[in-house]
Amino acid sequence: MSVDFKETRALLLRRQASVFVEPGAGQQPDDCMQLFDIDLAKLGYALTQRLRAHLQTLDLPTLNATRELVWRTLAAQLGGNVQHTPLFRRFPERVPHNTAALWMDRVLTHFMQAPDQPCLHCGQQGTTHVLKPCQHVVCDACFDGSNYSACPICHRHADRDSPFFLPNPALPQGEVPAPLKLIDLGANMDDAAQALVGALCARKQAMSPVDTDDFKALAAEHGLRLLAWVPEQIPVRENIALLFGTLLKHCEPAAVLDAAAAHIGTATDVIRLVAVYSGADPSLQGQLIYRQVPIEKIRGMARFKTLFTPGSYWNRREHFPLPMTIKRFKMAKLSRPLRRALLALLERFHPDSLTEDMLRHRAYWVWLGEFLHPHEYHQRYPKVAFAFSVVRKKGPDGTRGPQFETFYAGLEKAIMRKDAAAMAALLRKRPGELARRFDHALSVAGDDSSASSAVLDAFAHCVAQFATPVLLTLRALLPTRLHPAGRRIYWPKGSVATGYMVRERRAALPQQAVGDAVALIERELLARFSGKPQVGDFLIDSALGDIIVPFNERTASRSAIQLPRGSVVAVPPAKKVRLFLHWCEPKNGETTDLDLSVAFYDDQWRYVGVCSYYQLTCTGRDGSVIATSAGDLTDAPYPDGASEFVDIDGDLARRNGVRYAVAVLNNYSGMAFENLERAFAGLMLRDDAEGEHFDPRTVALRFDLAGANGVFLPMVFDLGENQLHWLDLYTSGEFEFNSVATSSEAVKAVCPAMIAYFGSGIRMSMYHLALLHAAARAQRVVLRDEDGSLRALARHTGEDNASFLTRLRRFGPDDVDTAPVLGEAPLFAALLDADIALPENSIVYALRPGVTAANIAASDLIS
Repeated sequence: MSVDFKETRALLLRRQASVFVEPGAGQQPDDCMQLFDIDLAKLGYALTQRLRAHLQTLDLPTLNATRELVWRTLAAQLGGNVQHTPLFRRFPERVPHNTAALWMDRVLTHFMQAPDQPCLHCGQQGTTHVLKPCQHVVCDACFDGSNYSACPICHRHADRDSPFFLPNPALPQGEVPAPLKLIDLGANMDDAAQALVGALCARKQAMSPVDTDDFKALAAEHGLRLLAWVPEQIPVRENIALLFGTLLKHCEPAAVLDAAAAHIGTATDVIRLVAVYSGADPSLQGQLIYRQVPIEKIRGMARFKTLFTPGSYWNRREHFPLPMTIKRFKMAKLSRPLRRALLALLERFHPDSLTEDMLRHRAYWVWLGEFLHPHEYHQRYPKVAFAFSVVRKKGPDGTRGPQFETFYAGLEKAIMRKDAAAMAALLRKRPGELARRFDHALSVAGDDSSASSAVLDAFAHCVAQFATPVLLTLRALLPTRLHPAGRRIYWPKGSVATGYMVRERRAALPQQAVGDAVALIERELLARFSGKPQVGDFLIDSALGDIIVPFNERTASRSAIQLPRGSVVAVPPAKKVRLFLHWCEPKNGETTDLDLSVAFYDDQWRYVGVCSYYQLTCTGRDGSVIATSAGDLTDAPYPDGASEFVDIDGDLARRNGVRYAVAVLNNYSGMAFENLERAFAGLMLRDDAEGEHFDPRTVALRFDLAGANGVFLPMVFDLGENQLHWLDLYTSGEFEFNSVATSSEAVKAVCPAMIAYFGSGIRMSMYHLALLHAAARAQRVVLRDEDGSLRALARHTGEDNASFLTRLRRFGPDDVDTAPVLGEAPLFAALLDADIALPENSIVYALRPGVTAANIAASDLIS
């Protein structure tokens, strides 16, 4: 197989479950495919007959190379490409139940056990061993060397050649999991890559980290030939920067900038381009750094006063890592021709819009000005020189820079006067800003009907210019504003999701204004979707009602299944739940200790118990074990890293009064999540606890860890409803020593608030988004209920989209309109699980892969 476009082949395999390889001229025997089948079966996949027959035509070296690429790609996606050995190798058996007694034995051994002395616990001689490199002395009669994978005292990895460590125990064979997922033969790699590039460029909201990585990989690998695949319009400014900034790193700058000029419309586009070219984030959110500040300066700060209680760890430190956000990035080398080309791009803009746009990111432009040297070219680029004088607040000769009033200054004056009509007049000039501030403008208008009318008139005038994701957000949000809520949750920009909660102080919005705005939004959405390709049948899973339309995707965790934040999925009650965590320190990096814990709460969110490094087993009130930890490893040396597991027995937990089980991932000490060689976690749903500790076939969710430090709350299990709530939420935590004990108050505040927030309908579901598409594009809609039964509703002759949508929303579980039989013609399917065979060339969105490969993503439905 050609080594060209290796990244493209890998990402298309991940995204579309398709293998792209040129046919060969031979015919390999069936025996040659056995290794392929065995490797894939271990990951829960199988080849289609079409792909199998195609692969058998390859020569043996190409077949082996293809097998290696497929296995490596799918294994990495599930987390099965690394070693997973917990502290207790016989987990879930042989885990000590008395964690306090074990801790006492460890402490006594650490301080009092000497080499060549009898064991201080059992008194035997000749049973102790000195482990390297930690130098702890352990007794093989007191600590089971066939069960431990690391030092029993410090839990750090040790030299396994020591006589203390016995060979790995034989693990019993586990159950065979559910049916295998299929991988099919791809038709044409260039066509698939072109379609993907077009879909990513057409996105109308910021891409997720996975999509961003794939987009950059395509640009890097295909180079300038990618430009022929780029549509005329790229709606999201960050995506423009990702595309051309990546090309700028790999291709001739003049050709890239010539192509980029048609898409760059603001000064911010230019600095985003430079950021990507320099290897930074185009969102311009700032970089979090930790500055070592003398501890005496920190003691006087009120916000850190609680850290310096008597006996505190921080009293013994000389410096404190003070977090700071800086608005700059390490600049890549800018050649003189490149600097002139960038200045020429800026010179094209109107001077007022150029200056105002630069002031929005003033700190970045002050930094970039140090490298562009704009005043060297002030005669050639006078508008740029003027703008930099405003941004720097001084001219090149040191005199005071010119005064400049921005659009936002005028808007804030109108807000301070509570003049909603003036706000509306200003916001009409900037439709995107009007959409973001529409709720605020209605709140300012209050009971003033003329002011509300002015805001609604501006909204109606600009609604066709609003981005589709914004319209979907407003469609879900506005009806919830008819009644005041208890709390308000913000989702600020950043690299990870950190929702902020405050008490709701806003008054409810007028019902008439909300109704008029919702009608305008729905009419516009139906008009947009009706312009997309029409279909005969549209199949929709009702289970998508619990899947949230993706929002704030920039902060979504990189994961094998793109489950949107706030979504709820069913957990089969018969399955065993096993959580996993894996991390690896960089080569020559500092020791890092991450911890996987599960906190348990009753139906009133009262704390019940924990399974963690300081409580290896959690017992219920009847004495039964409801959760078991595989032990706490305190380092993860390169290249193998470390893994931790926690098993949850949902049935026993329910019987012992547990309603909620909260997975908590703590950064106890060491490097930030984002600085590790790798760090990921996830969830397995197993038929039993036997077999390998990590079984890729049973992985239901796998996600990367990101962010600087603190606590990650990925999910909550509602054991009463057998549901998993995906929160994908970070909290700041402490700088070190994070645990469930230190974060329990945050858990009890954040988790129920987030579950209530998403349960309120404030975010649109994928089911309702699919209904909008179906009403605008289909002649017949087939709904699949959670029990698998089908019911269908056909469009009446001459029926308009809005009327059809109304009937679809009223179509109940007991209604039958037409025979719900799927025909042989291609259809559009929006599915939770791709577990149904569909006609060839159907368009499929599926949250989870199966026998049918999804060929569009959730974001494609939003575009």
